[in-house]
Amino acid sequence: MKKNMIGRVSAMTMAGAMMFGGMQIPALAATGDNDGVVQFQKVLEMQNAQGASVPNVTYTYSISAGSAIGATATSPEIKAGVGKPTVSDVSYTKGDTVSDNEVTKNASVTFPSGTFTAPGIYRYVITESANTNTDITDVDSNTRYLDVYVVNDTDGGYKIDASVFTETAVTPTFDKDTKQPTYGGKNSDITDAYTTYELSLDKVVEGNMGNKDQLFNFTINFSGPANTSFTFGDQQVDLDAQGNGSVNLQLADATAIAEITGIPSTVTYTVTENLNSSEGYDTTFAVKRGTGASQGIAKDTAASNSEKVTATSQSMTKADNAVVVTNTKRTVSPTGIMLSVTPYALLAGLASALGALFFRRKKLS
Repeated sequence: MKKNMIGRVSAMTMAGAMMFGGMQIPALAATGDNDGVVQFQKVLEMQNAQGASVPNVTYTYSISAGSAIGATATSPEIKAGVGKPTVSDVSYTKGDTVSDNEVTKNASVTFPSGTFTAPGIYRYVITESANTNTDITDVDSNTRYLDVYVVNDTDGGYKIDASVFTETAVTPTFDKDTKQPTYGGKNSDITDAYTTYELSLDKVVEGNMGNKDQLFNFTINFSGPANTSFTFGDQQVDLDAQGNGSVNLQLADATAIAEITGIPSTVTYTVTENLNSSEGYDTTFAVKRGTGASQGIAKDTAASNSEKVTATSQSMTKADNAVVVTNTKRTVSPTGIMLSVTPYALLAGLASALGALFFRRKKLS
């Protein structure tokens, strides 16, 4: 009975694979010194990393034999995996293309020649290594189950006919009408999500002598992961091989807030206002992270001089950062001079009135 069941599964496996939907991974024909190669997808989501470049990260995989499951009247036999297959690494880099807010790559599982000595369905467990990028999180578990369908080839050996990649250890069942194995709607890939943050800079001018239309020059210096980039408007901000980069901008009280997106949480930044002290402004810095309250930022006195005012270095952390730079200029009215001028103005007015009265009387006489 078991022999008949395996034959039935092998004969119909490609048709049955059509029922697996998105979880079906086509097998590649055996080439070179192997019994076949199958692939699964690795997805890096970028929905929460707008303006960011793809991070540099490499995933490695281990593969081991899964547990055997006996055949029943409604399900085929699952054999424990055999041999020593290998799984290729998956690497993401800054130059990768993002499509529909994600980057998808393939990992290959290679089965050495002679791995299989009989037809059947062989189960393996694939585990993905943890990554060291703290801004990347697992959308689901990093363990998957790979069922490999092995059939007879034309040379008296064996070949991989199809494969199924599932999130859990599913026992396939035969469709009551077609008798084809079905797995249900399980995941067919391993997905991670990359999250980055936004830095905004706002210019505020206060005081009775502050010029709200004046443009003030700023430089923001960044330090973070090497060869990373983020976005300021239509400008790309690049960090070099040492992880350093900067952006220059101009802001007035009346202009819109500047926003820089796609910044990893591990980036540090310093904001410098290129302001000449002779302009008479008093400058303060404040930062708000996420939904928290604004906090003042101390000035870097060692870096302050007549040409610039620099805030102490700040870390992005896992939150949007909103920096407000306030310039204040006030001038007190010269009340002392006004008081000293007033008596003379009164005397001049009195003299003018007396002169007019004298001229009138003289005319009447």
